[in-house]
Amino acid sequence: MAHPGVMRGRDGRAPHIYLKEDEVAKYVLLPGSPERARLTASMFDEAEEKAFHREYLSFTGKYQGVDVTVMSTGMGVFSAVTAVEELADIGVDTFIRIGSCATYQKEINLGDNIIATGCIRDEGCTLEFAPLAFPAVPNLDVMMTLIEMAKRIGATYHTGVVRTCENFYTRDRSPPLNEQYARLGAVALEMELSAILMASIDLGKRAGGILTVGSNLVTTENRYKGQRVDEFDKGEKNMIRIALETIKELYSKDNQ
Repeated sequence: MAHPGVMRGRDGRAPHIYLKEDEVAKYVLLPGSPERARLTASMFDEAEEKAFHREYLSFTGKYQGVDVTVMSTGMGVFSAVTAVEELADIGVDTFIRIGSCATYQKEINLGDNIIATGCIRDEGCTLEFAPLAFPAVPNLDVMMTLIEMAKRIGATYHTGVVRTCENFYTRDRSPPLNEQYARLGAVALEMELSAILMASIDLGKRAGGILTVGSNLVTTENRYKGQRVDEFDKGEKNMIRIALETIKELYSKDNQ
């Protein structure tokens, strides 16, 4: 059922993601990049591309008997919120962000996975949902199942608070903020998760997030510099597998 303010085209498609009800599963993985959406779909047992409109590339298929969708959200909080709004409007119940991040902690390596226990809302988009004093937290069942599945496959993972911000490139204000968040124990910096969590909370949906570390702000190692690329690729595939196994487990619990 449509919620107030969400538009539909004449054929019933959501206008930005260009999907309708019978083209998506209840469970959706949300990477930022279309390339990661393609990689994720390649790990389904079967997958069919449904749409590629703006930054939103989507595939729906099956993973070990469970219907699942993956859709890229593009870069940043604004397109991520639009993705959640329109997907929820056409029947999606559960969202898991699968993305990359930088880490604040020296001991966390490139290729490690991070499961978010909450987000610092260092962005303006989610003020539409609640004041900054309201925390962006994942659904407990989603978060705990991600942790359980990470343990089950033997992945190297960490848990903790993640900072979501709107700028990819650092400016003068970034180093002192990074030092403060690192001292307080924040584990990662990324660009979409707080929006996915807050939009889901506002809409009464479930959401969580798992990330793969692509750079370390302390050691300055960075996969974009060609460093530890193999480790990142392995961690990215672990992340996707953890998320898919989480969906399978949630489906099983939802249908008991």
